[in-house]
Amino acid sequence: MVLVGGRSRRFGRDKLLEPLGDGRLLVSVPITALRAVFGSRVAVVGACNRQVAALADELIPDPYPGQGPGGGILAALEYAQSPVFVLSGDLANINADVVRAVAVGFLERPNVWASLAWSDRLEPCIGVYAPSAISSLRTVLETGAPLRSAIPGEHLRTISVDSIYAHNVNRPGDLPGQRDSDHRGV
Repeated sequence: MVLVGGRSRRFGRDKLLEPLGDGRLLVSVPITALRAVFGSRVAVVGACNRQVAALADELIPDPYPGQGPGGGILAALEYAQSPVFVLSGDLANINADVVRAVAVGFLERPNVWASLAWSDRLEPCIGVYAPSAISSLRTVLETGAPLRSAIPGEHLRTISVDSIYAHNVNRPGDLPGQRDSDHRGV
């Protein structure tokens, strides 16, 4: 599942539709990474442009709009009623090797509610979540606690990944190949 419901406020326009140097749209990177591991079963979660929705195999509505990625993850779990692999739609460098490593980490440890990437910090938008995480995710949404706190340590598996794969695009200068001066408008 790819989280696509954000508003791209810092970017200034729909960042998921941004073309990359190879002609692909930004959102196609996480979709491609998931398809390489799981085949043609990739859904997008949240309100999005028709062009974005057309790249996926399914569109899952988000009953928690405005609640950030936690709402999208919860919506995906409630919809699927089975474990879901979640990626943020703005991961410009994510690849199948990272997806595979995080998925294997989930399968290798019993009683895991989530297997999440760890770069220089926990990456809750790169991971597998089990339905057993639903209650904790609801609590995070209700209390406003950080998403990173949703999964208790004894039910969390972390997989180390290079931070380049966890880099998300928030501003035009964050796109691969952009210079910092493009970001600052200098």
